[in-house]
Amino acid sequence: MKLITWSPITRPTSMFNEIDSWFNNISSDFPSFVEGQSLWKPRFEVLDTNSAYRLRAELPGMVKKDVNIEISDNLLTISGKKTYENKNPNNENNYSEFSYGKFSRSFNLPEDVKEDGIKASMKDGVLALEIPRMEQIKPEIKKISIK
Repeated sequence: MKLITWSPITRPTSMFNEIDSWFNNISSDFPSFVEGQSLWKPRFEVLDTNSAYRLRAELPGMVKKDVNIEISDNLLTISGKKTYENKNPNNENNYSEFSYGKFSRSFNLPEDVKEDGIKASMKDGVLALEIPRMEQIKPEIKKISIK
């Protein structure tokens, strides 16, 4: 039995746009190999609200013990390792498009972050961080009467 990859036919608006998009996404679609180790790049989302920053990461197949979160010098670093578990080592016809290996992603924290109040949770392969913001100090406005 041969595995076939399905690819829909699309009509790009421009061949150059399609090639540019392909090169922009290639690093996240394929694992890279550095020093004999596989690296992968999970997808992240950052939301900016009035009270907090919300950061989420798609980490399918990972559990919280596989993820490390650190802060140093206003730099938030999320790293981890997703290992391959071959459930059928005698089968030579294995095929996988899943990503495995180490990952590390860093974010510069803004000055208005309360580092002590950061909360992290993980559910269904999605890591969520709630990063609270300091209340903005509104300048005092003084009225001056005209004489």
